[in-house]
Amino acid sequence: MKSSTITGFASAVLLVLLCGSTIALSFNGNDKTVIDTLAWTSDLSEIYSIIERNQIANTTIHLRSVTVFAPHNEAFLKSTKQENDDEYLPCYHITNVPMKLEQLGKSVFSELDGNPPMWITKKSSEEIYVNQAKVVYNLANYEHNNTFGKPQVLHVIDQVLQPLRMKKNSPQNVYNPNAWEFMENAEYLDLDSYHTNTFLQRVQTLDKKSVFSNQGGHTFFIPVDEVANYPKVRPEKIDVKVIDAHIVPDNVLFLGPTNEDEQFKTLAFTDMLKVLASFSKADEGDKIKYYVSSDTVVGDGVHPTGAVVAEIVKANIPVRNGVVHLISRPLMIVDNTVKQFIESYKDREDSVLHRFYEEIMNSGGDFLEKLGAMPNVTLFAPSNAALNDPSIQSYLTNRTYIRSLLDLHIVSRRLSIDDIVAESIDKRLQVSTEVPRKDLFFNVVTNGKNRTLTLEGGGVNATVIQANLAATNGIIHIIDHVLGIPSSTVDRKLATDPTLNETNYLGQVSLLNDQLGDVQKRFTYFVPRDFAWKRLAIDNPSAYKKLFMPEYSNVARQILERHLIIADKAFTMDDFKREANNNYNLSVKLPTVRDVSMYIQIREAAEGYSIEWRGEWIHVHRSDVRCTNGIIHVIDKVLITDNDIEVNAAIATKSITALVLIMAQCLVFYYFN
Repeated sequence: MKSSTITGFASAVLLVLLCGSTIALSFNGNDKTVIDTLAWTSDLSEIYSIIERNQIANTTIHLRSVTVFAPHNEAFLKSTKQENDDEYLPCYHITNVPMKLEQLGKSVFSELDGNPPMWITKKSSEEIYVNQAKVVYNLANYEHNNTFGKPQVLHVIDQVLQPLRMKKNSPQNVYNPNAWEFMENAEYLDLDSYHTNTFLQRVQTLDKKSVFSNQGGHTFFIPVDEVANYPKVRPEKIDVKVIDAHIVPDNVLFLGPTNEDEQFKTLAFTDMLKVLASFSKADEGDKIKYYVSSDTVVGDGVHPTGAVVAEIVKANIPVRNGVVHLISRPLMIVDNTVKQFIESYKDREDSVLHRFYEEIMNSGGDFLEKLGAMPNVTLFAPSNAALNDPSIQSYLTNRTYIRSLLDLHIVSRRLSIDDIVAESIDKRLQVSTEVPRKDLFFNVVTNGKNRTLTLEGGGVNATVIQANLAATNGIIHIIDHVLGIPSSTVDRKLATDPTLNETNYLGQVSLLNDQLGDVQKRFTYFVPRDFAWKRLAIDNPSAYKKLFMPEYSNVARQILERHLIIADKAFTMDDFKREANNNYNLSVKLPTVRDVSMYIQIREAAEGYSIEWRGEWIHVHRSDVRCTNGIIHVIDKVLITDNDIEVNAAIATKSITALVLIMAQCLVFYYFN
């Protein structure tokens, strides 16, 4: 009883606190000065405290016109507290001009020593960022004069702004440096013990100081000297064009407001060489890590095409002419083989390909040697998350099986996304893997500037989450599923395969798909791909049109049932071939749901399997697509006859006529009785 009373009291207190917090974070009806608003609003108490303790900030806000960017208390909880916060933070959140959101330009000058800028990013009228912090739109544009009649504006933001800081007891002060001065004076700056001497020396040697001193707003990626577990790059590899690839001109890109995977032209984007840069992130352990990728889409004799990825080890450092991100290695330089690329993840336990490296070594390690010996290779490498999927763990214990499965992830040629797009214009690209008779099938979906590459191998659909990673002997694409290990039921496979949309739609409207998720059953499904339905639309447009009408859903279901076998096991094409061999290569009886006495013949050739039905040979476009509760064989023709539509159409017509007569009788009865 006492425990429940305490619990109830705690809940009531929590409710009051939540309600109080909601009221505190609303400026409706408020008529206080900005400093009084900060003092009286409980959720802004942290920023008020540091302003109050800082004599310059406190005097400024009491005497002058200002704009205050005020982080709420939750922002301070997420920020790492530093002992010199009281010195740096108060004045860096204040500018001495009162500005509403619509008046903000590309930057505003802070009141911190040297007046370093705060950079403004406007993604829309309601989505505005100050450096990395997002403005809380409904808590912005609060205006009031101070006691001296000076106009002031308050905007609440969701993160604490972090200025560039000096090292403690530094013998030299550096105020508001540009990117060149940043590198030149890095030894005096608080950069979490990172050093940038190697890159600085190459910039000096190649006389590239000017590109880091340019006025305006730019983004600078500066490699640090060495990061544990990242391979070192030979300094002489850093040439003039490589240096240019580390600068995105005329764009100040903080991580928060910048879209993931959106590509920006670097200074190395010219007529003869085209290099783009983009951000990405990944959950690694209990951290989110951020990366920058340089993608050389047009290379030259020295700089090959492909992407190079570097971890951002210290992000969002504001400087006078933009923002600096410290990165783990130089961009654009390709100096590792595919084998060395995978080996670089050996000791990076939370990194995206560490689990893939482990599985390779668990299966004997010879797969790595194979990758190293191939002169041209494309590797589709499953991510940590893919290999940690609980549904596939039982498969991973079979080392022999996994070793054979690894070969499904490699192609003995270079395949960039551009190559795949170019070869997919007229048809869906199909490429042989190192597993005999097991191909990969590709699909590229373009949405504006974004392209998503999906592929299927061994019956598993995967999406490329990081593309075009360059190596000296090939290309690596990181994917989100392990190929060849089924992880979805038959109904989910239909729903997620972009080439099976028509069959999936008819299965949904006819309710046939409802049973295909049953994991207690085993299904063998000859699924017509979209090409097969288009072929039907040309050969028999009337039948095609009727099948997609709601009133013919029962007809559609019966036709799909002809393609479906439900038994105590699922059947591969090899199973059917063996049955045919046992029957002197004659027809094989298929106990389908619709026609229990349906017969087909099987033919195997270099291009794969074909089945013969009613005198016509039909190509099996993809065989043995494995699901957790069955197998799909994708075919190039719908198993349909003219009689299917005509007989059922007559039944449907009679049913509709009968329904109309019944409704008419009901109406007559209603009006005349």
